[in-house]
Amino acid sequence: MDSTDLLDSYRLISGAVVDLRQVPDAARLFLSDLALRLAQGQGYDELVGRVLHPKSVVYGGMSPLAAAAQELPAVRVARDLVYRAGVAEGAIKPSPTEQEALPRGLRTARDERGALREVEADTATALTREQIVTVGEAMNLLGITRQAVINAVRGGRVRGEQHGKLWLLAREDVLRYRAERVERSNRRGGAR
Repeated sequence: MDSTDLLDSYRLISGAVVDLRQVPDAARLFLSDLALRLAQGQGYDELVGRVLHPKSVVYGGMSPLAAAAQELPAVRVARDLVYRAGVAEGAIKPSPTEQEALPRGLRTARDERGALREVEADTATALTREQIVTVGEAMNLLGITRQAVINAVRGGRVRGEQHGKLWLLAREDVLRYRAERVERSNRRGGAR
């Protein structure tokens, strides 16, 4: 098991940060895998099934129905990830403040026919309203590769956090970095 695949901490939709360093590696790996599945768009029902399975490692041997199990750090994170998947599919209606805290790709609503649609239709405008963006959103916004985005984070040009294989970036830094890239490009073009 690669230690870079393990989550050390996780920010719940409420904003609270859950420290996972004392959680067994098997549960941390399970959470990293769950976060990756969510990012890849895996369905709410499938994620619920994984988390609520009686032998799921997040419960540390407790029953999923035990009240004490609900306070375990791994369970809190797993429930948050499942909640986000439910919101993404429209199975759960978030509060207005939770809706604003969700990454753009998870912000959906049902239209008058009951079909799912994204809350924000204009990609460029929607990105500018988010506090965080994913690497994929940053790639689209910047017009660069995934590795180039990650290099910008590692180089200190964009603030970001890595949670297993999932990266969350500061929206304002991505937008600032885009403006700097455009400015550099304009200067090079004007010097010719």
